[in-house]
Amino acid sequence: MIGPLLGFLGRRGTSFLAAGILIGLALPRLAALLRPSLAPLVFLLATATMIRIDWPQVAAHVRQPVRVVLVLAWGLIVSPAAAALLTASLPLPPGLAHAIVIWSASPALISAPALAFLLGLDGSLALIAMVAGSFLMPFSLPPLVLGLLGVRLDIGIAALMGRLVLFIGGAVLLAALCRRLLRGRLARVADEINGVNVLLLVLFAIGIMDGVPRIWATRPHELALYVASAFAAALGQQLLGTAAFLWSGRVPALTVGMICGNRNMASVWASLGALAPPELTLFLVALQLPIYILPMLLRPLYLRMGAKLDGRAR
Repeated sequence: MIGPLLGFLGRRGTSFLAAGILIGLALPRLAALLRPSLAPLVFLLATATMIRIDWPQVAAHVRQPVRVVLVLAWGLIVSPAAAALLTASLPLPPGLAHAIVIWSASPALISAPALAFLLGLDGSLALIAMVAGSFLMPFSLPPLVLGLLGVRLDIGIAALMGRLVLFIGGAVLLAALCRRLLRGRLARVADEINGVNVLLLVLFAIGIMDGVPRIWATRPHELALYVASAFAAALGQQLLGTAAFLWSGRVPALTVGMICGNRNMASVWASLGALAPPELTLFLVALQLPIYILPMLLRPLYLRMGAKLDGRAR
């Protein structure tokens, strides 16, 4: 019973992603119950996604290193630098501006490869960007954000790097163990693993909504500003990323745009733990709306611009 249900979720994931937000808002007690499990959910999502990694596809892109290096340089260096320049010129609260820069320096969302497959984009390019970006992020984000761009957090560069290395490294080791246990069966359970990803995303969306109705009741203007900024950042990064890589073809360019507009700041937030500033937490909450809603809204545009479904995602 569980296997077919997970397979169904994996094949029709985009239809369920936004449900987590609605459930979290409609059932605040459930959201409060799941809130303490958010960091473990992020870790499990990283593990489940890495189990699904197709290493031959990764190797195929590694054989085209120029594009991979350009995508990573754009996503991990150019994007946060552009975000820092833009936010410095806008009348944004410092905490929100810093959160946008940290998000812009984060790698592709852990679920980006699954989203790419569901949207008919280049899943293997999203995969290598997510994998390589996740490995590089512990070494690129802290010195860039805390050092060169001047974002302030209650943690040093070396300490943040250490936490990120432990987080990503632990997920890689657990995924390797699971792959070993599933040897020879990975292809047959691909939909089920995608379903696990969707389920974890929905549970995370429910838990991260804890306290949002209270914030809306007491600080509606602040919440509206954060939500508007999250949508603007996500759409702006998608447009910039797509435009910058149109030379590589429509589908690769759309994939880069999707990657740039869907970033894994949750790993940074989970690694910070109690040191995560409230502004970063609130921006992470606001980000759930574009993360869970934009893929559903933009999917027809992707298809019109050349994205191709593999026959399983509907």
